[in-house]
Amino acid sequence: MTRRELLRALGTSALLAGPAASGPAGASQNTPRAGGGVPHQVGVSACPSYDREALLEAVRAGWRLSRPPDVRGKRVVLKPNIADFLLDRPIHTDARLVEAIVIHLKSLGAAGIVIAEGPPHDRDSESLFRRTGFEALAERQGLRLVDLNYDDTRLVKNANARATRLREFHVPATILAADVLISVPKMKTHRLAGVTLGLKNMFGILPGIVYGWPKNVLHWNGIPQSICDINGTVKPSFVLIDGIVGMEGYGPILGSARKAGVLVMSANALAADATAARIMGIEPARVEYLAMAQRARLGSLRPQDISVAGERLSDVRTDFALEPEYAYLRAPKI
Repeated sequence: MTRRELLRALGTSALLAGPAASGPAGASQNTPRAGGGVPHQVGVSACPSYDREALLEAVRAGWRLSRPPDVRGKRVVLKPNIADFLLDRPIHTDARLVEAIVIHLKSLGAAGIVIAEGPPHDRDSESLFRRTGFEALAERQGLRLVDLNYDDTRLVKNANARATRLREFHVPATILAADVLISVPKMKTHRLAGVTLGLKNMFGILPGIVYGWPKNVLHWNGIPQSICDINGTVKPSFVLIDGIVGMEGYGPILGSARKAGVLVMSANALAADATAARIMGIEPARVEYLAMAQRARLGSLRPQDISVAGERLSDVRTDFALEPEYAYLRAPKI
C-alpha cells in the first residue's frame, strides 16, 4: 500500500467512524432535514464571462443569496489565489472578478479594502502582481496590494489543541487587522489535494519568509491537517469562488481550462467548497481534507445541512477532468 493509499483509507475510515459536524442544520435545495434550524446558505449565480456587467450582476445576485457579512464601515481584506502566472492557463483568480467585488463592496460602504496574497511559487511577487493584472487593479481602485510573504506577523496559537507540530502560526498583520476576510479562490483540481477551493486558498495567508516556498512547512505537516488548522484558527468571513473558467486535470498550475460559468459564495467556507465540488462532479466526502474539516466542526458536507440558492446544481454541474489517481473522487450522475 502506498502512502497516498494509506492516507486515503485512513481518511475514509475516520469519516465513517467520526461524529457528524455540529454545524447549523436546516433545509437544503433538494433534501429537507427534520428538526428545523438554520442551514449553511450558499449562493450559486450563473456568470458566462468576465464581462464587467455580467460580473457585477452575478456578484450582486450571489451576495444577496448567501447571508454575506455586513461590510459597512468595515476593513475588508480580499485574498485571491495568485499562485503563479502562465499566459495560456487559468491559474489565478481573475482580476476582473476581484475588481467587480471591490466595486460591489464600495457600494455597500466598506471603509477600506485591501488585496492581499502570499504567492507560493513565484518569489517575485511584484512581477506576478503586474502580470496577473492586480497591480493595475489596485491603482485604478486606489487600494493597497500587500505581499503577505513579507508582511509583519504576530504569533497566533493554533486553535487545534491536539496539534503536535504547528502549535502556533505566524499570521500577517494585514490579515489580523481585517474586520472582514474574504477568500476568493479559483475553482481548480489539485495534484496533491484533489481539489483546491476556499479552504485551501487560505494557505496563501501564511508568509513564505517563515514557511518557505511553496509553503513547504505546511506540506510537511500534511496538507489536510494544515488546511484544517489554518481555517480553524483564522476563519474567513466569506468565500467567493471563481468558477467562471476553472482548471481541470493536473492542477493547480499545469492543468487545462474548464469553463463552468458560475460563482459560488457562502459565509461558511466548507459549505461553499462542498457545493463547488459537487458542481465539478466531485463527491466532497471523498476529498480527504474536506472530510477532515467536517470532523473538525468547520461546517458540514451533508446536503441536508446546506441550502443552495440561485442556480440548481444539476443545471450547472460541469464534470472536471481528474488525474487517474483521483478518479475515486468522481460523484455519481443523478
